[in-house]
Amino acid sequence: MSSKRIFFIGIDLGWKEKKTTGLCILDNKKPVLLQDIFGRDLLKTIKPFLKETRTIAIDAPLTQGRGKGMMRLYEKFLSTSIFRRERVNPLPPALIFKLSDFAREIVKKLEKEGFILDINLIEVFPTLVRKICKEEVCLRSFLTKTTTENQESALLCAQIALLHSQFKTRWLGYKDGFLFLPEMSFWKKNWQEKFYRAWRDRPRLRYHRLITNLFK
Repeated sequence: MSSKRIFFIGIDLGWKEKKTTGLCILDNKKPVLLQDIFGRDLLKTIKPFLKETRTIAIDAPLTQGRGKGMMRLYEKFLSTSIFRRERVNPLPPALIFKLSDFAREIVKKLEKEGFILDINLIEVFPTLVRKICKEEVCLRSFLTKTTTENQESALLCAQIALLHSQFKTRWLGYKDGFLFLPEMSFWKKNWQEKFYRAWRDRPRLRYHRLITNLFK
């Protein structure tokens, strides 16, 4: 008897009315779908896979912070000098408010399909992961000359979804939103050190509510 297929979905969310959403569906470590789609077609495209999907990872603001830029606490931390110098600081959700609104719309629809935010529906940040992680995380062997940037990001999102199902991710955040990253065993050594320094030197008063299990 053949084993049941299990899927892991990665989404680089783009605009609702443009073909800028990268979508990857992994069957274990092999992509069974890797393409760019219109954002409005996302739910229709992934619907046939959802019953057998273990985790969905999305590159987009799935929650919204308060105050300037609507930034979540983890985004403010990732905008400190170390991350800005490396150009891996996130965009404030207020700058991409239409995308942010669309992302939260997607979350609500996926919750109706049984997915739970921060459990089997997670927010990820491929730009940072490419920078901090070893090549083995990126599944580059599946990339071709025709692979778009959106598809590459979606592939990485799906890989993080797979790692999450294997308990090989960690989180950073607060009640306004959590970011999930591969555990530090997948990180480049220099980035393990950079992140530790950034965490050690963070202004304690400003970030006393920010929590992480990256060092466990």
